[in-house]
Amino acid sequence: MVLVTASLYSCSVTKPPEAPPEVTARFPDSLPTTTITSFSPALVCMDDMMVAYDRAPIYLTSAPITNLTSEHSISKGATEMLISAVSKMAIRSKGVRYVTFEPAIQNVLSLQGAHPDSASFRAPDYFIRGGLTQVNKSFWSGQRGVGGSIEVDPGTVIDLGTFFQIDGQEDLTSSISSNAGYGTLSIDLNAGHVASLQIIPGATSSNTLALRTSYGNAMTGDISLSDLGISFTLTESFTEDMNTVLRALLEVGAIELIGKLHGLPYGRCLLQAGVNEERDADLLARYLEQSKNDPVKIVEATQKALRDMGYYAGEISGALNRETEEALRTYQIRMGLLSTGAIGFDTFRAINSYTPVRDKPYVNWWINDRAITLGEVTTTQTTTGESKQAQGAATDAGAQPETTPSQSTSSGQK
Repeated sequence: MVLVTASLYSCSVTKPPEAPPEVTARFPDSLPTTTITSFSPALVCMDDMMVAYDRAPIYLTSAPITNLTSEHSISKGATEMLISAVSKMAIRSKGVRYVTFEPAIQNVLSLQGAHPDSASFRAPDYFIRGGLTQVNKSFWSGQRGVGGSIEVDPGTVIDLGTFFQIDGQEDLTSSISSNAGYGTLSIDLNAGHVASLQIIPGATSSNTLALRTSYGNAMTGDISLSDLGISFTLTESFTEDMNTVLRALLEVGAIELIGKLHGLPYGRCLLQAGVNEERDADLLARYLEQSKNDPVKIVEATQKALRDMGYYAGEISGALNRETEEALRTYQIRMGLLSTGAIGFDTFRAINSYTPVRDKPYVNWWINDRAITLGEVTTTQTTTGESKQAQGAATDAGAQPETTPSQSTSSGQK
């Protein structure tokens, strides 16, 4: 009977384990998912900023973004990741136009003359070059654990002449442990003029980002009861792809370079990016309290933010009317949120964390832990138009006369 029971138990625990719900929700095994990072909402913020400041498009291209390290597990698709970031940044504003060509930066000018439709072909004004310059997959690792044993019956020591035998010993032994590892990735990007092939001083992005590359838990145990012994092992481990960091760094780099070329305060879109669970828990408690005590102020702040970003053209009434709901749905889709037309915490968090036209949140009780003063716009405002080069793009890193956002009232594309 004991043997049959043990056999059935063995069959049940040796079945392949199932991934936890949070993993299958993030990566369902039968459906494709949109590739996003914690900086993806910042791309939308930059797009809204270029709408608010009425920036004419700049035309740019890039040399291949290559892996300059000895780490071979990093994706070779960095250039495509950069193009995706630039594309997501220009959906509403059309503030950036990426011109693709192969194989070298020097060929773009000759391509303009040789193009079959050279009259309408637009050579880029700027180029981006750079690559992955540093990688440390094992920047830090650690493990913690605890174990213990209990002796139930010490058993009987039997003298067999040449050796001793312990008969009938019963004990319980178990241990638990957890581990984690962090890695870092660094990227350097620079922008330059296509006409002169010269790098623009100060138009650079050099960033390092850390990622928890691995983490897991384990539990082991042994049970000895008379002549019966049972051992068990339960482990769960996760490994994150360093290419997730690569994509995030390229999104940050694109925001930084485009922000500098356009002369915009791009820091407004970056300083609150990412996840801070402790801060968000505090903000959620404040939001729930304020939405209960003064819901009109919540709606007014939302309407003002949507109007500043060009999604809403109505009055700041504090009433959640149909026009406000439609603007919310458009904004929620752009930010990758559930498009309900209602003001939930995630929507209100995005509105106050990504503020393209102001340095401060839209409500004074919102935590604003930005460590620096973001300053003002540093370039001359320009009119939009396909045939006009964006004069907001910096010719160097020096400051130009400041401007203020235009009062765009369109909820659609510019």
